[in-house]
Amino acid sequence: MSPTSELPDWLENALDALRAGDIAGWMAIYAADACHEFPFAPEGAPRKLIGRDAIAAYMAHLPSIIRFGALSDIRVRSAGNELIVEATGHHERVVDDSTKSLSYVWFIERRDAKVTRIRDYMNPLQLAAIVSD
Repeated sequence: MSPTSELPDWLENALDALRAGDIAGWMAIYAADACHEFPFAPEGAPRKLIGRDAIAAYMAHLPSIIRFGALSDIRVRSAGNELIVEATGHHERVVDDSTKSLSYVWFIERRDAKVTRIRDYMNPLQLAAIVSD
């Protein structure tokens, strides 16, 4: 499982949709019964979203808070239906157009070409700088 800096096409396309504010395009990667987890979520924030509808409801508010940008420092490892992605996102806060970086580690599981589970390890201190005013 040697790392690469190339994201798989399905994930790059979904991230392009997210950058365009197209939440439906992002949601196309998920299976109906998918689970999206945030193990490092701050107190009061959801730690687990179960089902595509719950994930979509959570994602729907993000374009009013953040404009997703490019990823750098990408490291991808894949084995079968599992993918591990490390990256740094460079995003803009909508409220003041300030650029913020956010470190990610994603553990992604897929079945039948759809995401069934993402464990989304975002840096909670960096996240707080994005969502706070």
